[in-house]
Amino acid sequence: MHSNKGVFMIKTIKDTKAYVLLKSKDSPFISQIEDLYEYADKFLPQINRLFSNYTGHGMAHSLNVTDYMFEIIDKPELLSDLEIVTLIYSALLHDIGMAVTEAEIDSIKNDDDVFSSRKYTVVLSKYQNELVALQECIRPTHGKRSHSHIMNMDEKHFMLPGSTAVSFKEDVAKICAAHNESFEWLISNMILDQRKGEWALNSQYIAMLLRIADYLDIDEERAPFYLYQFLNPKDYGDLEWQQHYVIENKDKIYVDEKTGKKNIEIYGESANPEIHRKLLKYFDAVNGELKNAIDYSETFRDKKYLLSIGSSVHNKIRTKGFAFSDFKLALDYKAVTNLLMGENIYGDEKYGLRELVQNSIDACMIMAEESKKNEEFKYSKYNPFISIILDKERKQAIIFDNGKGMSIDILKKYFLNVGVSYYVSDDYLFQGNNYSPIGNYGIGFLACFMLSDTVSVVTKYYGESQINKIDFEKSSEYICLTFEEKPRSQGTEIVLDYDKFMSAFSGKESNVEEFIRQNFVDCSIPISLVICKEGSTTTKSINLKKIGSFYPESIRLDRYFDGIEVEAKFSYKGIQYLEFFSDISCDESLVYQEKTNALFKEEEIHPRKLLKDFIDDGSIKYLRVPIITPSEEDEFIKSYEVLDDFDEALDKINYEQANIIAEDSSLYNESQLIRYNYDYIVDFYSLSDFRSEVGHSQEAPTYTYLEKKKVIHGSGNKILPYDIEKYFRGKYSFQWKDSLYIKNVLISSAHIKIPFLAEGIELKGLVINAVGKKIVPNISRNNISEPQLQFLSYAIGRAIHLWICDEGGLQVENKQLMQGFLEKCYPDKNEYMK
Repeated sequence: MHSNKGVFMIKTIKDTKAYVLLKSKDSPFISQIEDLYEYADKFLPQINRLFSNYTGHGMAHSLNVTDYMFEIIDKPELLSDLEIVTLIYSALLHDIGMAVTEAEIDSIKNDDDVFSSRKYTVVLSKYQNELVALQECIRPTHGKRSHSHIMNMDEKHFMLPGSTAVSFKEDVAKICAAHNESFEWLISNMILDQRKGEWALNSQYIAMLLRIADYLDIDEERAPFYLYQFLNPKDYGDLEWQQHYVIENKDKIYVDEKTGKKNIEIYGESANPEIHRKLLKYFDAVNGELKNAIDYSETFRDKKYLLSIGSSVHNKIRTKGFAFSDFKLALDYKAVTNLLMGENIYGDEKYGLRELVQNSIDACMIMAEESKKNEEFKYSKYNPFISIILDKERKQAIIFDNGKGMSIDILKKYFLNVGVSYYVSDDYLFQGNNYSPIGNYGIGFLACFMLSDTVSVVTKYYGESQINKIDFEKSSEYICLTFEEKPRSQGTEIVLDYDKFMSAFSGKESNVEEFIRQNFVDCSIPISLVICKEGSTTTKSINLKKIGSFYPESIRLDRYFDGIEVEAKFSYKGIQYLEFFSDISCDESLVYQEKTNALFKEEEIHPRKLLKDFIDDGSIKYLRVPIITPSEEDEFIKSYEVLDDFDEALDKINYEQANIIAEDSSLYNESQLIRYNYDYIVDFYSLSDFRSEVGHSQEAPTYTYLEKKKVIHGSGNKILPYDIEKYFRGKYSFQWKDSLYIKNVLISSAHIKIPFLAEGIELKGLVINAVGKKIVPNISRNNISEPQLQFLSYAIGRAIHLWICDEGGLQVENKQLMQGFLEKCYPDKNEYMK
């Protein structure tokens, strides 16, 4: 059983319960309230100028919020007149920041908005709609804008009756700002208990009422159906409007007749599952706000500020055509964290340090960009640093940086929200920063647990005075958050357990240093190793290599790339520009003639044929056949009997090689062992013929290797052969000579496969550092996606040949062939190239 107090149709401020209460007490504030109401009634309609497709934020909404705030109060008659007045003022003015002037709009469009770090031009590039871009610049900061608007209002509205010195303007301004900030902001920035003149004022209490009441004004009245039909809002706005038509009751605060306790109950009917899900998320948000407010109200000394209302919404929405259970998808903290950290993703616990240092690099890079546009650093240059502190006596390993730090909002919304990355959020991207951090997955902080079971994060956000400290444990999802006002510069410390940290590096400090050297390139941020033990401290700078210093006599290819640094070492003097068959290295260059079924030395054939005459479908084919002389016969046969592998036995002797070409490449057989005299090498030319004419051993077999070279030819006599899919390898196939870094961090498993390479180019070494926004590592940071790798490999291959064409000093015909190769194999630049 329940009853409600009933909310009648509110038309003006005089119809609100708060005003009626003050009027009954003959409050001296009455005339000021009426004057402020007229002021608000003038300004609030201007909100529709930019927010006409939003649900109502005008005077009707403000009046409804006024009554909802009043309804939440347990015993409003116990509040002071000033508190009731402040309640009314904050309800009337909390959205006034959404009414912006032409000058403000111009400022926003010029990326010079003093209230927001969002850049209009960046937001516009995402939404491609000027109105939406303006809304997305104004909406997130309309609480701050309301604060500023109020602080610029005439003081007469806020002076205590009979006083010319005491004002409550700043209190109202902060309450209005608080409805658009985090709950922690409310606690940290507002006064709990104060007196102004003869009246008490608990600003925190009023601010909590406003936050809850603002949520409750949701029903059809706030979004009239005819207006919805006329405006036809799209996407998010459409869902926001539609959810109002689900809710049928204007009154939402009911009193249980048995317990006397107030509850929020919402009635209606929902026929759209998508809207219903959004409504359930709305209920979750209200429940979160209620819990915060109720819990915090219990800390107030005066019981009149206690919120005696149920901590969760009573959902009375009926579903039509579908059913929703009370079940939710639940994630087990321990299972998820175990899945997302350690060897499951990163492969080795040492990589936890890589993640933490990368976070510090990101923070310092962002701070460096901030310093360039901030007057504070005009005469005092920002000098970033990262320190890895190994304090054996205090049993702490600390990763310390003086980057931008983290605000409480960033900590709550991103750092502690697994899977949500700040760096891919609108909060960061809309700032329009040039630097693009590597973090994309929002699991970076879990790397802490790879190195320590307990973690402390001490951080101070640039521009704020508050130091935030978080303590958490690997075995528990609960964290301890504390605040401290203490003078220190911005930055972050990650404090880990020393013994667990060092065990990942076999207890050796030198291994920590070597790990940093192997996994990072120099990005102009000094990284130091600080060792504290036995009462002394030593600091050692970790000297990292720069791009361009890995290989002597390497070549920089940066000029061909967009946001990618490239150092490559390759030789190109051995490029094969072939004219005759004998230009292909061998001991005997032989031409097979089908009519005579015989082999002839190339120079014996007149007229001598050009190699380009043998091209078939863009390639030339020929046989490579080893010649084992009688003097090497015994040694080869012994080795072959033991090894049972032709190639391995061949490596044991000195042998010659014949290359055989035919005008008709279909006469070749596939690569095969030729063992008996009657076995054919090409067409009907047998091993017996080969032995008698070329001098091959009478007992040893041979092998025909069918070679195929893709070639480029032009108007001249020469051709340019090229290879397909070549890696940067060392002497052995498992040795890699290329390294990919993204934002200065090694991506260990990514290796470049050049799709097309002019024959004779020797790939000796490659170092890439992708500093732009286009290449993103996988979640483990050890590779990139296959499409990205293919595009990057193509770009590297193209750049190498472009450089040879531009700077290789090629002869005219050779340069024409190289240009033809580029047109054939690398016709287009891709997104990674300029």
